[in-house]
Amino acid sequence: MKNKKQMRVFSLLMGVALLAGCNGAGKKATDGLADYPMVNSLAGQSVVGSVEVMDGDSVWVCDFSKLKDTVTLPLSAIAEEFQVVKLDNSDEALVPAGGVLVSDNYILVYGRQQTPFKLFDKFGRFLANIGSFGQGPGEYQLVYDAQIDEASERIYILPWNAKALLAYDLKGQYVQSIPLPTLVPKGKFKVDSKNSTLSVFILPFNNLLYAAWRQDFQGNLLDTIPGRHLAVRPDFSNEVFSNKVNGKFDVSLFTFFELRPDTLYHFEEGRLNPRFTVDFEMKEIPIHFYQELPHCFVGDVTVKKQVSENSYVTEAPSCYIMDKKTLKGAFYRLVNDYLGDMPAYLTVNGDYYILNMEPAKLKDALEKHLEIKTNLSSKERERLQKLADSIHENDNNYILYAKLR
Repeated sequence: MKNKKQMRVFSLLMGVALLAGCNGAGKKATDGLADYPMVNSLAGQSVVGSVEVMDGDSVWVCDFSKLKDTVTLPLSAIAEEFQVVKLDNSDEALVPAGGVLVSDNYILVYGRQQTPFKLFDKFGRFLANIGSFGQGPGEYQLVYDAQIDEASERIYILPWNAKALLAYDLKGQYVQSIPLPTLVPKGKFKVDSKNSTLSVFILPFNNLLYAAWRQDFQGNLLDTIPGRHLAVRPDFSNEVFSNKVNGKFDVSLFTFFELRPDTLYHFEEGRLNPRFTVDFEMKEIPIHFYQELPHCFVGDVTVKKQVSENSYVTEAPSCYIMDKKTLKGAFYRLVNDYLGDMPAYLTVNGDYYILNMEPAKLKDALEKHLEIKTNLSSKERERLQKLADSIHENDNNYILYAKLR
Protein backbone atom coordinates (compact mmCIF):
# COMPACT_ATOMS: atom_id res chain seq x y z
CA MET A 1 0.00 0.00 0.00
CA LYS A 2 1.31 3.45 -0.91
CA ASN A 3 2.35 5.74 1.90
CA LYS A 4 0.94 9.27 2.22
CA LYS A 5 3.85 10.81 0.32
CA GLN A 6 3.42 8.44 -2.64
CA MET A 7 -0.33 9.00 -2.66
CA ARG A 8 0.13 12.79 -2.72
CA VAL A 9 2.49 12.64 -5.69
CA PHE A 10 0.26 10.11 -7.44
CA SER A 11 -2.76 12.41 -7.02
CA LEU A 12 -0.75 15.36 -8.27
CA LEU A 13 0.34 13.47 -11.36
CA MET A 14 -3.16 12.20 -12.05
CA GLY A 15 -4.22 15.83 -12.10
CA VAL A 16 -1.57 16.81 -14.63
CA ALA A 17 -2.44 13.83 -16.80
CA LEU A 18 -6.15 14.64 -17.16
CA LEU A 19 -5.68 16.58 -20.40
CA ALA A 20 -3.13 14.22 -21.92
CA GLY A 21 -4.55 12.10 -24.75
CA CYS A 22 -3.42 8.64 -25.82
CA ASN A 23 -1.69 9.47 -29.10
CA GLY A 24 1.77 10.31 -27.66
CA ALA A 25 4.68 7.92 -28.04
CA GLY A 26 6.46 6.83 -24.87
CA LYS A 27 9.50 8.86 -23.80
CA LYS A 28 12.42 8.06 -21.57
CA ALA A 29 12.94 10.27 -18.57
CA THR A 30 16.43 11.35 -19.64
CA ASP A 31 15.89 11.84 -23.39
CA GLY A 32 18.07 14.65 -24.71
CA LEU A 33 19.88 15.22 -21.41
CA ALA A 34 22.84 12.87 -21.58
CA ASP A 35 25.31 15.52 -22.76
CA TYR A 36 24.24 18.20 -20.32
CA PRO A 37 27.13 19.63 -18.23
CA MET A 38 25.97 20.00 -14.61
CA VAL A 39 25.54 23.51 -13.30
CA ASN A 40 28.46 23.86 -10.87
CA SER A 41 26.33 25.89 -8.48
CA LEU A 42 24.20 22.81 -7.75
CA ALA A 43 27.04 20.30 -7.43
CA GLY A 44 26.82 20.17 -3.64
CA GLN A 45 23.04 20.26 -3.38
CA SER A 46 20.61 17.45 -2.63
CA VAL A 47 18.16 15.75 -4.97
CA VAL A 48 14.88 17.63 -4.64
CA GLY A 49 12.63 15.88 -7.12
CA SER A 50 11.87 12.90 -9.28
CA VAL A 51 10.81 12.01 -12.81
CA GLU A 52 7.53 10.14 -13.09
CA VAL A 53 6.19 8.59 -16.28
CA MET A 54 2.46 9.12 -16.76
CA ASP A 55 0.69 7.97 -19.93
CA GLY A 56 4.02 7.94 -21.78
CA ASP A 57 5.07 11.43 -20.65
CA SER A 58 8.08 12.17 -18.45
CA VAL A 59 6.94 14.57 -15.73
CA TRP A 60 9.49 16.27 -13.47
CA VAL A 61 8.14 16.72 -9.92
CA CYS A 62 9.89 19.06 -7.49
CA ASP A 63 9.36 18.40 -3.77
CA PHE A 64 9.25 21.95 -2.43
CA SER A 65 10.03 20.84 1.15
CA LYS A 66 13.46 19.56 0.02
CA LEU A 67 14.62 22.98 -1.21
CA LYS A 68 16.88 24.17 1.61
CA ASP A 69 19.99 26.15 0.69
CA THR A 70 20.27 29.33 -1.36
CA VAL A 71 22.99 29.29 -4.02
CA THR A 72 24.45 32.06 -6.12
CA LEU A 73 23.65 31.22 -9.73
CA PRO A 74 25.83 32.98 -12.32
CA LEU A 75 24.14 33.95 -15.57
CA SER A 76 26.97 32.21 -17.45
CA ALA A 77 25.73 28.87 -16.07
CA ILE A 78 22.58 29.12 -18.17
CA ALA A 79 23.44 31.59 -20.96
CA GLU A 80 26.42 32.60 -23.07
CA GLU A 81 27.56 35.22 -25.60
CA PHE A 82 26.32 38.10 -23.45
CA GLN A 83 25.72 41.34 -25.37
CA VAL A 84 24.91 44.94 -24.42
CA VAL A 85 23.28 46.63 -27.42
CA LYS A 86 22.56 50.34 -27.59
CA LEU A 87 19.56 50.87 -29.85
CA ASP A 88 19.59 53.44 -32.65
CA ASN A 89 19.10 56.92 -31.21
CA SER A 90 17.03 58.42 -34.03
CA ASP A 91 13.62 59.84 -33.09
CA GLU A 92 11.76 57.16 -35.05
CA ALA A 93 13.72 54.39 -33.29
CA LEU A 94 12.96 55.45 -29.69
CA VAL A 95 11.36 52.66 -27.69
CA PRO A 96 9.64 52.35 -24.30
CA ALA A 97 10.65 49.97 -21.55
CA GLY A 98 8.73 46.79 -22.24
CA GLY A 99 8.86 43.48 -24.06
CA VAL A 100 11.71 42.24 -26.24
CA LEU A 101 12.10 39.35 -28.67
CA VAL A 102 15.51 38.31 -29.96
CA SER A 103 15.98 35.98 -32.94
CA ASP A 104 19.01 34.96 -34.98
CA ASN A 105 19.20 38.31 -36.78
CA TYR A 106 16.69 40.67 -35.18
CA ILE A 107 15.63 42.47 -32.02
CA LEU A 108 11.92 43.35 -31.72
CA VAL A 109 10.91 45.82 -29.00
CA TYR A 110 7.41 46.70 -27.81
CA GLY A 111 5.64 48.25 -24.82
CA ARG A 112 2.28 49.37 -23.49
CA GLN A 113 2.65 52.97 -24.66
CA GLN A 114 1.01 54.12 -27.88
CA THR A 115 3.97 53.21 -30.05
CA PRO A 116 4.25 50.48 -32.68
CA PHE A 117 6.58 47.50 -32.44
CA LYS A 118 10.06 48.45 -33.59
CA LEU A 119 12.44 46.12 -35.41
CA PHE A 120 16.23 46.38 -35.12
CA ASP A 121 19.12 44.26 -36.32
CA LYS A 122 21.40 42.60 -33.77
CA PHE A 123 23.69 45.66 -33.80
CA GLY A 124 20.83 47.91 -32.70
CA ARG A 125 20.27 49.57 -36.09
CA PHE A 126 16.64 50.58 -36.62
CA LEU A 127 14.93 48.77 -39.49
CA ALA A 128 11.19 49.44 -39.38
CA ASN A 129 8.03 50.13 -37.44
CA ILE A 130 5.88 47.00 -37.49
CA GLY A 131 2.34 48.05 -38.34
CA SER A 132 0.86 50.85 -36.28
CA PHE A 133 -0.94 51.56 -33.04
CA GLY A 134 -4.70 51.96 -33.43
CA GLN A 135 -8.05 50.25 -33.94
CA GLY A 136 -8.18 50.01 -37.72
CA PRO A 137 -7.45 47.04 -40.02
CA GLY A 138 -3.98 45.67 -39.32
CA GLU A 139 -3.55 47.93 -36.28
CA TYR A 140 -3.24 46.93 -32.64
CA GLN A 141 -3.31 48.33 -29.11
CA LEU A 142 -2.48 46.19 -26.08
CA VAL A 143 -0.50 43.13 -27.18
CA TYR A 144 -0.12 39.92 -25.19
CA ASP A 145 2.23 37.84 -27.37
CA ALA A 146 4.35 38.07 -30.51
CA GLN A 147 6.65 35.91 -32.62
CA ILE A 148 9.47 36.56 -35.10
CA ASP A 149 9.46 33.86 -37.79
CA GLU A 150 12.58 34.43 -39.87
CA ALA A 151 11.92 31.35 -42.04
CA SER A 152 8.73 32.88 -43.46
CA GLU A 153 9.95 36.49 -43.05
CA ARG A 154 6.96 37.26 -40.87
CA ILE A 155 6.25 38.92 -37.53
CA TYR A 156 3.06 37.77 -35.80
CA ILE A 157 1.25 39.85 -33.17
CA LEU A 158 -1.59 38.69 -30.90
CA PRO A 159 -3.45 41.58 -29.21
CA TRP A 160 -5.26 41.25 -25.91
CA ASN A 161 -8.91 40.14 -26.42
CA ALA A 162 -8.05 39.36 -30.00
CA LYS A 163 -10.33 38.01 -32.71
CA ALA A 164 -7.43 37.54 -35.15
CA LEU A 165 -3.67 37.03 -35.23
CA LEU A 166 -1.98 39.83 -37.20
CA ALA A 167 0.88 39.10 -39.62
CA TYR A 168 3.47 41.57 -40.97
CA ASP A 169 6.52 41.29 -43.19
CA LEU A 170 10.01 42.28 -42.01
CA LYS A 171 9.56 45.72 -43.56
CA GLY A 172 6.67 46.31 -41.19
CA GLN A 173 3.88 46.05 -43.76
CA TYR A 174 0.60 44.44 -42.77
CA VAL A 175 0.13 41.14 -44.61
CA GLN A 176 -2.93 39.33 -43.26
CA SER A 177 -5.22 38.59 -40.33
CA ILE A 178 -5.57 34.97 -39.32
CA PRO A 179 -9.10 34.51 -37.87
CA LEU A 180 -9.46 32.91 -34.45
CA PRO A 181 -12.43 30.67 -33.51
CA THR A 182 -13.12 32.52 -30.26
CA LEU A 183 -12.26 35.73 -28.49
CA VAL A 184 -8.82 35.38 -26.87
CA PRO A 185 -8.73 37.21 -23.50
CA LYS A 186 -5.03 36.57 -22.88
CA GLY A 187 -3.35 34.18 -25.24
CA LYS A 188 0.03 32.70 -26.12
CA PHE A 189 0.61 31.23 -29.55
CA LYS A 190 3.11 29.50 -31.80
CA VAL A 191 3.01 29.60 -35.59
CA ASP A 192 4.21 26.65 -37.66
CA SER A 193 4.79 28.46 -40.95
CA LYS A 194 5.99 25.32 -42.74
CA ASN A 195 2.60 23.66 -42.25
CA SER A 196 0.57 26.90 -42.11
CA THR A 197 -0.84 26.04 -38.69
CA LEU A 198 -1.28 27.99 -35.50
CA SER A 199 -1.39 26.68 -31.91
CA VAL A 200 -3.03 28.85 -29.24
CA PHE A 201 -3.26 28.53 -25.45
CA ILE A 202 -5.51 31.04 -23.68
CA LEU A 203 -6.45 32.13 -20.19
CA PRO A 204 -9.09 29.39 -19.81
CA PHE A 205 -12.06 31.27 -18.43
CA ASN A 206 -14.76 28.85 -17.32
CA ASN A 207 -17.26 30.36 -19.76
CA LEU A 208 -15.07 29.58 -22.80
CA LEU A 209 -15.13 26.29 -24.70
CA TYR A 210 -11.39 25.69 -25.07
CA ALA A 211 -8.16 26.10 -23.16
CA ALA A 212 -6.14 25.48 -26.31
CA TRP A 213 -6.47 24.55 -29.95
CA ARG A 214 -4.63 24.08 -33.22
CA GLN A 215 -5.96 25.59 -36.44
CA ASP A 216 -5.01 26.43 -40.00
CA PHE A 217 -4.49 29.95 -41.33
CA GLN A 218 -8.08 30.06 -42.60
CA GLY A 219 -9.42 29.63 -39.06
CA ASN A 220 -10.43 25.96 -39.37
CA LEU A 221 -9.95 23.98 -36.15
CA LEU A 222 -7.68 20.93 -36.32
CA ASP A 223 -7.55 19.96 -32.61
CA THR A 224 -9.15 21.35 -29.46
CA ILE A 225 -8.40 21.01 -25.74
CA PRO A 226 -11.35 21.71 -23.39
CA GLY A 227 -10.70 23.74 -20.24
CA ARG A 228 -11.73 21.05 -17.72
CA HIS A 229 -9.66 21.34 -14.54
CA LEU A 230 -7.64 24.26 -15.95
CA ALA A 231 -10.68 26.55 -16.08
CA VAL A 232 -10.55 29.74 -13.97
CA ARG A 233 -13.03 32.46 -13.11
CA PRO A 234 -13.02 35.44 -15.51
CA ASP A 235 -10.31 37.39 -13.68
CA PHE A 236 -7.65 39.33 -15.54
CA SER A 237 -5.25 39.18 -12.58
CA ASN A 238 -4.37 35.70 -13.89
CA GLU A 239 -1.73 35.25 -16.57
CA VAL A 240 -0.50 32.76 -19.17
CA PHE A 241 3.25 32.13 -19.49
CA SER A 242 5.21 30.66 -22.39
CA ASN A 243 8.96 30.96 -23.03
CA LYS A 244 9.07 28.91 -26.26
CA VAL A 245 12.59 27.69 -25.50
CA ASN A 246 14.20 25.32 -28.02
CA GLY A 247 11.22 25.72 -30.33
CA LYS A 248 8.84 24.10 -27.84
CA PHE A 249 5.45 25.64 -27.08
CA ASP A 250 5.55 25.47 -23.29
CA VAL A 251 2.53 26.85 -21.43
CA SER A 252 1.60 27.38 -17.80
CA LEU A 253 -0.91 29.40 -15.80
CA PHE A 254 -0.34 31.98 -13.10
CA THR A 255 -3.36 32.37 -10.81
CA PHE A 256 -3.45 35.03 -8.14
CA PHE A 257 -6.64 34.20 -6.24
CA GLU A 258 -7.48 30.61 -7.26
CA LEU A 259 -4.32 29.10 -5.77
CA ARG A 260 -3.95 25.42 -6.61
CA PRO A 261 -1.38 22.86 -7.81
CA ASP A 262 -0.59 23.48 -11.45
CA THR A 263 1.56 22.15 -14.25
CA LEU A 264 3.79 23.34 -17.04
CA TYR A 265 2.84 21.67 -20.33
CA HIS A 266 4.18 21.31 -23.84
CA PHE A 267 1.43 21.85 -26.42
CA GLU A 268 2.40 19.58 -29.29
CA GLU A 269 0.38 18.06 -32.14
CA GLY A 270 -2.89 19.06 -30.54
CA ARG A 271 -2.01 17.53 -27.17
CA LEU A 272 -1.05 19.05 -23.80
CA ASN A 273 1.89 17.01 -22.52
CA PRO A 274 2.54 17.50 -18.78
CA ARG A 275 6.14 18.47 -18.19
CA PHE A 276 6.77 19.90 -14.71
CA THR A 277 4.95 20.41 -11.44
CA VAL A 278 5.71 21.13 -7.78
CA ASP A 279 4.49 19.22 -4.74
CA PHE A 280 4.12 22.03 -2.19
CA GLU A 281 2.98 19.81 0.72
CA MET A 282 1.16 22.84 2.16
CA LYS A 283 -2.36 23.41 3.33
CA GLU A 284 -2.31 26.71 1.46
CA ILE A 285 -0.72 26.75 -1.98
CA PRO A 286 1.45 29.87 -2.44
CA ILE A 287 1.41 32.15 -5.46
CA HIS A 288 3.77 30.49 -7.91
CA PHE A 289 4.82 30.11 -11.51
CA TYR A 290 7.20 27.87 -13.47
CA GLN A 291 9.58 28.27 -16.39
CA GLU A 292 11.45 25.68 -18.42
CA LEU A 293 15.01 26.28 -19.62
CA PRO A 294 16.98 23.87 -21.80
CA HIS A 295 18.53 21.96 -18.86
CA CYS A 296 16.54 22.95 -15.81
CA PHE A 297 13.24 24.15 -14.44
CA VAL A 298 13.02 27.37 -12.48
CA GLY A 299 10.20 29.03 -10.63
CA ASP A 300 9.30 31.25 -7.75
CA VAL A 301 6.84 31.40 -4.89
CA THR A 302 5.36 34.54 -3.36
CA VAL A 303 3.47 35.10 -0.13
CA LYS A 304 0.32 37.20 -0.50
CA LYS A 305 -0.82 39.48 2.31
CA GLN A 306 -4.18 41.23 2.55
CA VAL A 307 -3.84 44.87 3.65
CA SER A 308 -7.48 45.92 3.27
CA GLU A 309 -10.80 44.48 2.17
CA ASN A 310 -9.92 44.63 -1.51
CA SER A 311 -6.15 45.19 -1.50
CA TYR A 312 -3.23 42.78 -1.37
CA VAL A 313 0.54 43.06 -1.39
CA THR A 314 3.14 40.39 -2.03
CA GLU A 315 6.54 39.78 -0.54
CA ALA A 316 9.63 39.49 -2.71
CA PRO A 317 9.51 36.10 -4.46
CA SER A 318 11.73 33.17 -3.50
CA CYS A 319 13.29 31.75 -6.66
CA TYR A 320 14.30 28.10 -7.04
CA ILE A 321 15.92 25.85 -9.64
CA MET A 322 15.88 22.10 -10.32
CA ASP A 323 18.33 20.44 -12.71
CA LYS A 324 16.63 18.10 -15.20
CA LYS A 325 19.34 15.46 -15.25
CA THR A 326 20.67 15.34 -11.70
CA LEU A 327 17.37 16.40 -10.07
CA LYS A 328 19.40 18.55 -7.68
CA GLY A 329 17.96 21.89 -6.69
CA ALA A 330 18.01 24.88 -4.38
CA PHE A 331 16.75 28.38 -3.94
CA TYR A 332 18.91 30.75 -5.92
CA ARG A 333 19.85 34.36 -6.42
CA LEU A 334 20.92 35.20 -9.95
CA VAL A 335 23.96 37.37 -10.61
CA ASN A 336 25.16 38.63 -13.97
CA ASP A 337 28.80 37.57 -13.87
CA TYR A 338 29.28 39.19 -17.29
CA LEU A 339 28.78 42.48 -15.40
CA GLY A 340 30.84 41.79 -12.30
CA ASP A 341 28.21 39.68 -10.48
CA MET A 342 25.62 42.44 -10.61
CA PRO A 343 22.28 41.25 -9.13
CA ALA A 344 19.88 40.12 -11.87
CA TYR A 345 16.42 38.71 -12.42
CA LEU A 346 15.76 35.86 -14.82
CA THR A 347 13.79 37.09 -17.86
CA VAL A 348 13.66 34.64 -20.74
CA ASN A 349 11.92 34.58 -24.11
CA GLY A 350 12.66 32.23 -26.97
CA ASP A 351 16.25 31.06 -26.72
CA TYR A 352 17.55 34.15 -24.93
CA TYR A 353 17.93 35.81 -21.59
CA ILE A 354 16.72 39.36 -22.38
CA LEU A 355 16.51 42.67 -20.57
CA ASN A 356 15.28 46.04 -21.90
CA MET A 357 16.71 48.91 -19.83
CA GLU A 358 16.36 52.65 -19.97
CA PRO A 359 19.79 54.34 -20.11
CA ALA A 360 19.47 56.18 -16.79
CA LYS A 361 18.47 53.00 -14.96
CA LEU A 362 21.29 50.96 -16.50
CA LYS A 363 23.86 53.65 -15.71
CA ASP A 364 22.58 53.97 -12.14
CA ALA A 365 22.63 50.19 -11.62
CA LEU A 366 26.22 49.97 -12.86
CA GLU A 367 27.42 52.85 -10.73
CA LYS A 368 25.72 51.54 -7.57
CA HIS A 369 27.22 48.12 -8.20
CA LEU A 370 30.70 49.61 -8.64
CA GLU A 371 30.27 51.40 -5.34
CA ILE A 372 29.06 48.35 -3.42
CA LYS A 373 31.20 45.63 -5.02
CA THR A 374 34.60 46.30 -3.48
CA ASN A 375 36.32 43.06 -4.52
CA LEU A 376 36.20 43.57 -8.30
CA SER A 377 39.52 43.16 -10.07
CA SER A 378 41.02 46.38 -11.41
CA LYS A 379 40.47 45.15 -14.96
CA GLU A 380 36.81 44.33 -14.34
CA ARG A 381 36.23 47.61 -12.50
CA GLU A 382 37.76 49.55 -15.37
CA ARG A 383 35.60 47.71 -17.91
CA LEU A 384 32.35 48.35 -16.03
CA GLN A 385 33.25 51.98 -15.34
CA LYS A 386 33.95 52.50 -19.03
CA LEU A 387 30.52 51.04 -19.87
CA ALA A 388 28.79 53.24 -17.29
CA ASP A 389 30.60 56.36 -18.55
CA SER A 390 29.52 55.63 -22.14
CA ILE A 391 25.82 55.72 -21.24
CA HIS A 392 23.97 59.04 -21.50
CA GLU A 393 20.46 59.78 -20.27
CA ASN A 394 19.32 60.88 -23.74
CA ASP A 395 20.32 57.56 -25.30
CA ASN A 396 17.71 55.16 -26.60
CA ASN A 397 17.19 52.02 -24.50
CA TYR A 398 19.79 49.30 -24.11
CA ILE A 399 19.05 45.64 -24.78
CA LEU A 400 21.01 43.11 -22.73
CA TYR A 401 20.80 39.56 -24.01
CA ALA A 402 22.58 36.22 -23.89
CA LYS A 403 21.82 32.97 -25.71
CA LEU A 404 20.63 30.15 -23.48
CA ARG A 405 23.02 27.21 -23.23
